[in-house]
Amino acid sequence: MRLFILQLFIILFFSPEKQVIAQKLAALPYTSGINYPIDLKHCGDDRLFVAERGGRIRVINADGTLRLTPFLDITSKISSLSSEEGFLGIAFSPDYKSNGKFYVDYTSRIAGQLTSVIEEYKVSAADSNIADPTSALMILTQAQPYSNHNGGNLMFDKNGYLYINVGDGGSGGDPMGNGQNKNTFLGKILRIDVSNSSASQPYVVPASNPFYNDATPGIKKEIWAYGVRNPWKSSIDRITGDLWIADVGQNAVEEIDYQPADAAGGRNYGWKITEGNSCYSPPSGCDKTGITLPIYDYPHPLGYSITGGFIYRSAQSKSLFGTYIFGDYVGKWIDGIRQSNGTLSGSVIHFITGAQSTGNPISFGEDRLGDQYVIFNGNGTIYKLEDTSSLRIPKAYFTPVNLGTGTFLLQGLQGKNLTYQWLKDGVAIPGAASPDYTTDVFGAYTLEVTNTLNFKDTADVFLLGSSADFVLFTAKKIQGNLVQLIWKTRSELNTAGYTIQRRKQNEATWSDIGFVESKAINGASNVQLDYSFNDSSANNYTRLFYRLQIQYSDGTFSYSDIRIITSDETKNGFLLFPNPARGHVQVYLNDFSSPVIMVLYDNTGKKIKEQTINQPNTSIDLPASKGIYIIQVSNTDGSNKVRKKLVVQ
Repeated sequence: MRLFILQLFIILFFSPEKQVIAQKLAALPYTSGINYPIDLKHCGDDRLFVAERGGRIRVINADGTLRLTPFLDITSKISSLSSEEGFLGIAFSPDYKSNGKFYVDYTSRIAGQLTSVIEEYKVSAADSNIADPTSALMILTQAQPYSNHNGGNLMFDKNGYLYINVGDGGSGGDPMGNGQNKNTFLGKILRIDVSNSSASQPYVVPASNPFYNDATPGIKKEIWAYGVRNPWKSSIDRITGDLWIADVGQNAVEEIDYQPADAAGGRNYGWKITEGNSCYSPPSGCDKTGITLPIYDYPHPLGYSITGGFIYRSAQSKSLFGTYIFGDYVGKWIDGIRQSNGTLSGSVIHFITGAQSTGNPISFGEDRLGDQYVIFNGNGTIYKLEDTSSLRIPKAYFTPVNLGTGTFLLQGLQGKNLTYQWLKDGVAIPGAASPDYTTDVFGAYTLEVTNTLNFKDTADVFLLGSSADFVLFTAKKIQGNLVQLIWKTRSELNTAGYTIQRRKQNEATWSDIGFVESKAINGASNVQLDYSFNDSSANNYTRLFYRLQIQYSDGTFSYSDIRIITSDETKNGFLLFPNPARGHVQVYLNDFSSPVIMVLYDNTGKKIKEQTINQPNTSIDLPASKGIYIIQVSNTDGSNKVRKKLVVQ
């Protein structure tokens, strides 16, 4: 976060022009009377907890009223409110209901040194609206060489690990090179386990952290990601577990970094080698090898200081559902983006322009139900973000949870002022009018949700029977004549195993070449399961086709999609299937070097779309217009370009 004084100076002299695509979002006053709010979180119930920069946490009751007595007051510990110091972040333990633990991030002076402090506190045993100030447990500290870029965001993932955002140490241009230095916490996203915190051992490093087994002297094994400048308000998608990081730029670019939930840690987001997608040091010709570039960035002067938000997961609005909402402190606007397979999907949505804004968005928050809120700097009012369209449709969504022995809990997405109706095989189930429904009867289940405007939405169908839900299925030549198949399932039901089938180019029928037994206990699972199979007899071929025949316990079966391997040894060589195509085409990379850039051109040479490919097999959405197109695949630096013709029918 840039110096607040500098930001306010820029606001006085600059007002960015932005074209509004659709006004679907309004910031409506929710509660007032808060002194310089900076962060907002919930603890699992209908209350909200607001951190004030001066050092207090205030409680907002379920009805929106503000409690006069602070939940916690640590004003005596706060270093200063100048620059970017102060109380910066809070997070509640996923097990708060049972352990009463929560965590704070603030700046303090320890032996005269400005220091970022992460502490644990517990709620009072006598009053759930007051914390116990004597329960303070020091978790972690980091000396700050300058007063700015202190990060301060805290959040928990689905595994119960605590993430801590730490800025690069301040000043400008990362003069100490902290972003790329793994011997310091500065310029990093940390991940630690505080589930069994104690005075003797406040945290442990998860064994799954990327540098846990790294023997490099001085390396900080707490690091989950590095190469960030000042990650100002990050979030984890409450449904998918994906990580979104809003990183404030230096002089030219603001960026949003994205990591899917199933990706390994250890990503380098580039600072100070890169600023967004651009080179920073050196200013041109920088080596981007090993750097994960942002999913989205925007240049100055569209904005000067990004404020990260959340993926909208409220049941109140189907149109907003799945949108990442964020803002710019200086530009004062609030925008939204969506992603598909790790790349930007569709256009940026300009929700609230700088001219329409109430102030400088400095923080976002969400409540238990996924409704979102925005905080404006220096404004004592918390604002709720709402879809105010008169045609707004609710979002019907549910998650099947396998309870074992063929019984499933169907957990509906809850919301206020909504009614629910469960259906089986298209027929309403009598009395099933709650957000959750438990069943062990085979059939096709779905959920219908209705709002007060009498608009309805129906969720995707869940088939209770035999199924295997794939997350990933790839085929890759790894050495010599060896082909490796890898597949992952997010859930399985009555699944016995997988028959691997292969067909060579000159063969008319499929051949069974192996069988892999299901890892699901009793054929049922609702967690990710990983499988692999090596075909060692893939010789003398120009093209091989692979598929999985999923075998179910009742003797039935189904098929996966087809994967293709070719003998083409071209660097970034690829195959298009089918060709001609309609709607979408599969791109199969032969000699895969991750990531690569795919560009689609029309027959006049005009660029239609560009996206980064991070896996050997990828589906590409095609234009509706028929004709001849060119698909080009290259390395991220533009080298090793390979082009092929594609006919769109």
